[in-house]
Amino acid sequence: MCSKCKRLVLFIRQLLQKLWHRLKNLPVSLRVTLWYTLFLSLILVVFTGVLLKMGEDYERRTSGRTLIKAVEKASDRYEKENKKFKAFDDNVYLSLRDHNGKLLKGAEPEGAAELPVVFNKGPQQVTINGESYHYIDHPLPPDLETFRPGHGQKPPFIRGFLPDKAYTQHYHVLLLTALIVLPLFLILVTLGGYLIIKRSFAPVKAISQAARAIGETGDLSQRIPLDDSQDEIHQMGRTFNWMLEQIEELLEREKRFTSDVSHELRTPTAVIMSESEFGKDYTDNIDEAKDEFRHIFQQSRRMSRLINQLLELSRLGNRKHLDLQPVDLSRLVHETLEDYQKLPQAQKFQWKGHITPHLIVSGDDQVLHRILGNYLDNALKFTKTTITVDLQQEADTIRLTVTDDGTGIAKADQAKIWDRLYQADPSRNKKQNMGLGLGLSFVAAAAKLMHARATVESEEGKGSTFGLVFKV
Repeated sequence: MCSKCKRLVLFIRQLLQKLWHRLKNLPVSLRVTLWYTLFLSLILVVFTGVLLKMGEDYERRTSGRTLIKAVEKASDRYEKENKKFKAFDDNVYLSLRDHNGKLLKGAEPEGAAELPVVFNKGPQQVTINGESYHYIDHPLPPDLETFRPGHGQKPPFIRGFLPDKAYTQHYHVLLLTALIVLPLFLILVTLGGYLIIKRSFAPVKAISQAARAIGETGDLSQRIPLDDSQDEIHQMGRTFNWMLEQIEELLEREKRFTSDVSHELRTPTAVIMSESEFGKDYTDNIDEAKDEFRHIFQQSRRMSRLINQLLELSRLGNRKHLDLQPVDLSRLVHETLEDYQKLPQAQKFQWKGHITPHLIVSGDDQVLHRILGNYLDNALKFTKTTITVDLQQEADTIRLTVTDDGTGIAKADQAKIWDRLYQADPSRNKKQNMGLGLGLSFVAAAAKLMHARATVESEEGKGSTFGLVFKV
């Protein structure tokens, strides 16, 4: 390859690379608009070319028929109406010539030269004074007084000329219309399409701006402004808003959780420090020291319980699945109830229930024991007189419920009781409500891992029913 060709190829390559780089930096809406505009332009160019070609062919055929019709009409009129002749008809020049080709009457384009006589071959093209014409010759019955057949003579005939501009005027009008209307159509389609695409992609831009703003300010309260459109991009925008709501709610819960943990740990830590300092400086005998150590032990045990439950809940939350096995839930509930009814605090309550035997669920034996234990612990804390435990199969579900007749839970709090460290109303039973608010969080997480559903039904003043529902 020669050096000039190499330089040319290199220049073209660099030009294409620059063009591609600029195209990649354009907004998506503009790139899509440019692409379909280019594609539509190619279609319109091809369509216009085909349309003009069809129009040209149609006008040419129409002009040929016009020329033939005018000549045949003149011939019939000449024969039937005592040799009457009309020199111009429907843009066609008409002339009458004798058997020698001499012009007898009629009109022809100025400057028309002597042309060969052509019969039965259709319109012939000819140029006269720079203008294009078509002509045709049509024979007449011979005049026997002057015409001598067999001597190489031709019969008299009528010749017609039709200027091509007579039909090219229509073609030019069609061409001008196409050159005006189609570009306008392309511009309108391009602008309309661009506006539609830009509006459709507006949520994408809003998502980018919202994500950037959240990254810069940390403000998760921002939302993408959307109209009521139902296309995929607007649905994506609504999903993004929903995701922001979930993240904001999750972070708020985590902040509340951190605050609650700090609060829970602050009290025992303060007690331990104060008791230790008092014991170090003011304890005079073994009884006072034992009393100080007892307070320290109680608060340390409370801290240990909180930390252990948090670790257990964290481990459960980090697990993606449990090793589920068939568990005889009826046996497990029966044995657990027997153990709880032996507790001293359980002796003052009435226990009721019905346990359907041999109900098998897919779960984890230890986790199910913990769930039921949490439900029973809550019932022991808040019930007034009666605790009811039921295990029934209903259609395609197995439902375990634990019901107390305590003060109940407010409607607004029922969705929050599954949050960590949340206690609906710690004041409703201060002497017994010494929990940390982690039991029901464990229940919710464990039920999800076993593909079950934890439920609560409660009415203030009448008690609460906590349930665990399995699909059969």
